[in-house]
Amino acid sequence: MKAVVVHSPGNAEELRVAKVPVPRPGPNQVLVRVQAASVGPIDIGIRSGSIPAGLPFVIGSDVAGDVILVGAGVTDCSRGDRVLVLSDSIGRTRPGGYADYVVVPCADLHPIPDNVSYVSSATVGRPFSTAWTALFRDGHMRINQRVAIVGAADPVGIAAIQICSWKENQVIAVSNGRHAQRLQAIGATRVVSQSAPNLPDHVKAGLGGRGASVVVNVLGEGLDVSLEMLDLQGRLVVTSGGTPQRLNTRRMVELLVHVIGSAAAPDAADVRHIHKLLSESTFLPVIDSIYPLSKAGPAHRRAASEAVFGAVLLVPDHLYRSAEKVTELFEEE
Repeated sequence: MKAVVVHSPGNAEELRVAKVPVPRPGPNQVLVRVQAASVGPIDIGIRSGSIPAGLPFVIGSDVAGDVILVGAGVTDCSRGDRVLVLSDSIGRTRPGGYADYVVVPCADLHPIPDNVSYVSSATVGRPFSTAWTALFRDGHMRINQRVAIVGAADPVGIAAIQICSWKENQVIAVSNGRHAQRLQAIGATRVVSQSAPNLPDHVKAGLGGRGASVVVNVLGEGLDVSLEMLDLQGRLVVTSGGTPQRLNTRRMVELLVHVIGSAAAPDAADVRHIHKLLSESTFLPVIDSIYPLSKAGPAHRRAASEAVFGAVLLVPDHLYRSAEKVTELFEEE
């Protein structure tokens, strides 16, 4: 089979497709034929060397496809099942989905509704699961609250805006100036430039003069500024590590706020709910571009660019021409 194997940390240009043996599932595992894989920060981190991995390594942590072979002891899924993979190991410590096939623990599979495409499922899977966990479990978000999303053009930020809009919340999108119209189109009440002077004041003005009940920072940067966006007893939820920084603990005490580090922990019911809302077009997959697997290098460059808006996806080369939606295509020879 074909797979993108990272042999040593380096630039995106060094990503190449190689022929490797088709893996075989062990007990409680299945073999999934990959239909779409999302280019995520874990993949970029392993490729660049900022996330350690035992090399050589097949990257790709976000995958949608169909089950074609089941291992011993598998009872919860069958050949032909259409599945989304949400795993803490695939593409991190076990070979990932930048390949024609990937072996996955059965417990990491979630069924895809018949009217949801593989591309759509791969687009929303991890971003919506991360945002769902941040908003509901860690942010304690309810209906008719005030929310600010810092890093709103990131796939997790895009997901968070749609979830907040669904819950009829005021949501301020904090982002660069490139994507204001797109962010409003998916549900942002107002967009504020992250480079605006006195940024917290602009956020509060957009929320009717009050601070946010919940601030979700998906960048892991500028946490002191995010803190100042909060109302009394608000919650600052951080979904990305970023660079080490200090927080103003005096302000934390004055505002009586909670600061929470959040990592996606979706259970099966959450993923079913997300897929249901996707199938009903309540949530929409926002796709920046789709590339064939052989163009993994350009896909990584696109995903890391400031111009990107939405998911960057890879599909096997033989499926590339039938990919359901290409909004922008940036191929480089």
